[in-house]
Amino acid sequence: MKKLCFSVYRFIINKSHARSILVKVMHFETCRLWLAMCVVLAVSCNSLLAEMVLVEAGKPNAVMIVAQQQKQATEAANVIADIVEQISGARLPIITEGQVIPDEHPIRIWVGHSKRASSLGVTIPSGYDPAPRKDAFNEEGFVLRSIGNELFVGGNQDGPYRGTIYGAYRLLEQLGCRWFFPGKWGQVIPQSKTVSLKPMNITSKPDFAVRDIWLSGWIPTSTDERKAYMKWGEKIGFNHAKFYPTVGDGFLGFLLPPGEYFQEHPEYFAMDKKGKRMVHSKMYERHAMLCLPNPDVLKESIANLKDAFAGQRKMVNVASNGLGISPPDGAPYCFCEEFPMQSMNISVPRYVHGKIMSDEFFSFAADLARVFPDKYVSTMAYSNRIMPPLNVDIPENIMVLLAPISADVLHDNSSPYWRRQELVKIVKTWLKKTPHVVMYDYNPGLLTGMFVPERDVANSAVNIPMYHKMGLKGMSREGRKAFMQTWISYYITAKLLWDADADVDALKQEFYSMFFGDQVGPYVQAWWDACEQKLDATTTQAHEDFLINHVYDVAFVQKIRKHLEHAYELSMAHATTEQQERLKVVLLIADHLMAYAKMTQAESQMNWVLAEQHALEMFELKKQLHEASTFLMQVETRFTRPYFAEGRAKVFAEHQARFDGKVGNLVTALPRTMKFQRDRYDEGIIGEWFKADTNDADWQTRDSFLLWDQQEEPLTSKGHDYDGYAWYRTRFEVDASKINKTVQLYLGGIINEGWVWVNGQFAGHKKHDLWWSHNNHFQVDVTDLIRPGKPNQMTIRVYNDADVGGLFRRGYLWSPVESEKAQ
Repeated sequence: MKKLCFSVYRFIINKSHARSILVKVMHFETCRLWLAMCVVLAVSCNSLLAEMVLVEAGKPNAVMIVAQQQKQATEAANVIADIVEQISGARLPIITEGQVIPDEHPIRIWVGHSKRASSLGVTIPSGYDPAPRKDAFNEEGFVLRSIGNELFVGGNQDGPYRGTIYGAYRLLEQLGCRWFFPGKWGQVIPQSKTVSLKPMNITSKPDFAVRDIWLSGWIPTSTDERKAYMKWGEKIGFNHAKFYPTVGDGFLGFLLPPGEYFQEHPEYFAMDKKGKRMVHSKMYERHAMLCLPNPDVLKESIANLKDAFAGQRKMVNVASNGLGISPPDGAPYCFCEEFPMQSMNISVPRYVHGKIMSDEFFSFAADLARVFPDKYVSTMAYSNRIMPPLNVDIPENIMVLLAPISADVLHDNSSPYWRRQELVKIVKTWLKKTPHVVMYDYNPGLLTGMFVPERDVANSAVNIPMYHKMGLKGMSREGRKAFMQTWISYYITAKLLWDADADVDALKQEFYSMFFGDQVGPYVQAWWDACEQKLDATTTQAHEDFLINHVYDVAFVQKIRKHLEHAYELSMAHATTEQQERLKVVLLIADHLMAYAKMTQAESQMNWVLAEQHALEMFELKKQLHEASTFLMQVETRFTRPYFAEGRAKVFAEHQARFDGKVGNLVTALPRTMKFQRDRYDEGIIGEWFKADTNDADWQTRDSFLLWDQQEEPLTSKGHDYDGYAWYRTRFEVDASKINKTVQLYLGGIINEGWVWVNGQFAGHKKHDLWWSHNNHFQVDVTDLIRPGKPNQMTIRVYNDADVGGLFRRGYLWSPVESEKAQ
């Protein structure tokens, strides 16, 4: 019956052939009756064709026909064949258009820009025009369309586009396939001897041109892993292509390489505050900052770029469609007097400690863009140039890679808190200046540390649709191989960047159901959702995990453990073996979070032995997660970072050695709760608040293990916390028998700057450091200031000019043994 229907169908759609035969052999009335019968047969055939059976009972029922000389179409056909074979055990044959189509395969899948598609009016996206314009890079997309027993899979294959590949994976999603994480561990491939598809008519175009999360070097990633990650990215809709010229920290130096220019023209390079040129002839180009106001720098840069575009000079930062420039990492600035920066001398410490350089840098970039109007000039709005310039007109051929490194990652863009709202304002202002703005944020957003769960899924559900409405060109996010922390946020990001209106709740429900089973999935989701909700509930605005140690405490982590206990119980009867193995991974992640909470608790009690044990437990759990999937976590073996669990374990061991006689002895632990007083008008020095007999009876108290921002309610509805001077006071006893010869005062952290008095006498000053530099501890010799056997008093004055501030982590007095003193 099927073969009869297919034969009649082919006969009917060939209208000219049918008409010529009918006119020759039939009377008009007979012809009309016969055609009516054919219509009935066609309707019956369409009902039989409601599903296209690609594989039936383990045997191929379809053939793939690849458009001639189209490499991407061939790749896409093989992708489909590979996955269908994994599903059913049957491999669909592949032929090239023009070859004889075997009759035993009635379903025909045309892949690529085939002549057959054109003949039936199936329009497949095509074209690529990289010229600078407002609507650049909007040609991408694909088509999935069935007509009778034929299915057409094709997309834009021009330039960097991978449309046919995206179409192939969307087709496979229709078969129930999913790729939630990189690697085999993260995929769901159904198993069935019969594979069928419902009729479809899908034309899909991405909402964003730039769609990428690239893996940085923070977590070791092998070449093979990077290749696997890139392939996985295409499966979920990322486009790893470079639409705009590549730009990164230090690309500015490629314009005038120090090795070529420094000896004869040192004035081309920036000068520091001390009058020294911040460069030498052997310096790597990406570390060199140029003196941008020097007119000769612009002139020589233009000459070099003209040579590069003419093929007469090789420059790393130059591509066929333009160039990329950005100062080195940090907050570089030129302080020379000969060519002073045309600076407005504006400083905004909560974004960067130093002068804002937006006008100077983007004035230089704008001059280059006007010289090369047919090229893109890629720039980075980062650090001391994240804010849009106030007095510079930006040509439309400038691309801005916006990198808000100081963004709050605990809340989304709908939050009323100031840091998120200011980011939204910054994005909108940039988009008024140029249509080519790409978001370069960080995922994980907690930049350094312990790899605890984040809330990027919830954030992206709000932020990405908002960015689409604003007109952002896309996102090129800096990522890491740390899916134990980011979880499904990469998958959700990819789906939203393709379709900003995607239903995130539905995507999550589908993931948890498919990955863990219908019964188990909701409880696993409840655990992750609880983590996201807990982070959102805090008033802390941060991008470092040592500022959320009051959020993920032992009580909370223990409370939400019940979700996974239910999941485990149900998995015994309602999950497959594969789903049970996946649940074990989540249990390891939950164990890791508990170890983090217990480590923090032990640290707060100065139980260094226990804190070290929990830190090492975290380290071992990361190893186990790596064994489950290398993309979940990679243990660092090159060196020990002090803000990773293994680094914290080392720090705790050092503290313990100062306590137990190995390198020193504990003299006394400073009280955790201290007297506290804000000094909004800087009255404390004149008022001599540092004196031992200062009356502090009416002062408040603060927990010295946590910053004051972690303990206080915000001052405003926008979440502004107190910034400025504040004072801590405490009293302690010193047992003379515990002193060797010298006594050291150790404070675990002061943000950002501190002054210490012991018994009314000045002990030392901790210089100003960025709070996220992890250089916050302070130690000073107080041997001559303490009074053994008598009450002692200590005063600490703290200054933070922005963000967060105060004392944090515990403090103590210890006495080094002689060998340690000599060392």
